[in-house]
Amino acid sequence: MSAQNSSSLVLSTVTTMMLLLHLTFLALLSSQALAYSPDDFIHTLGATMWGFWGLTDACANGSYAYGFEISVEEQHGALDDDTSVNAIKLFCHTPEGIHTGEVTSSTFNRGSWTGAHICSSYLTGYDIKMHPEEGALGDNTAANALRMYCDGGDYIEAPGNKWGDWLGPSHCRSGMAVCGLMTRVDDDQGTFGDDTALNDVRFLCCDLPAKK
Repeated sequence: MSAQNSSSLVLSTVTTMMLLLHLTFLALLSSQALAYSPDDFIHTLGATMWGFWGLTDACANGSYAYGFEISVEEQHGALDDDTSVNAIKLFCHTPEGIHTGEVTSSTFNRGSWTGAHICSSYLTGYDIKMHPEEGALGDNTAANALRMYCDGGDYIEAPGNKWGDWLGPSHCRSGMAVCGLMTRVDDDQGTFGDDTALNDVRFLCCDLPAKK
């Protein structure tokens, strides 16, 4: 076999393997997305759109979110790049109150966790504070704070930074509670880029057990 034919065979094999890996990845995404109905997610319009959506992370079957916390990077000042909210975590428990773990989706690697903010029952909605796009010369920070509504109507708020405005609340349908989330997070933009970290979130709602 000539060197040219050998190189062509290697290139063809590598190309085939890359295609198979790509198709496998797409299949995994598709199967994961089909596990939940789009109608079961709540989402408020108006968030910034940098970055990509991560996979949905959901509470263990039969459990629901009763609390949350966010990871926030404190304000640095005019000469540094701010990111504000970097991640969201949900705390899950069963209707009997047994803690079943924590769930999160895509995250950025800055900031500190604010500590848990807890409802006496379940989380049933949210509102997010969003910094509108500043343009190429501004310091964009995207999500800046998060409120979550408890069953009964009151909300609890994880404090963030000063930028932006609340987009307005979005709630699960009656008889449902928050049970998971997916987040949209922008990758690290490098030394001279403008990092925005967490840009958007969708919360998954699950049916609560029928009352006896």
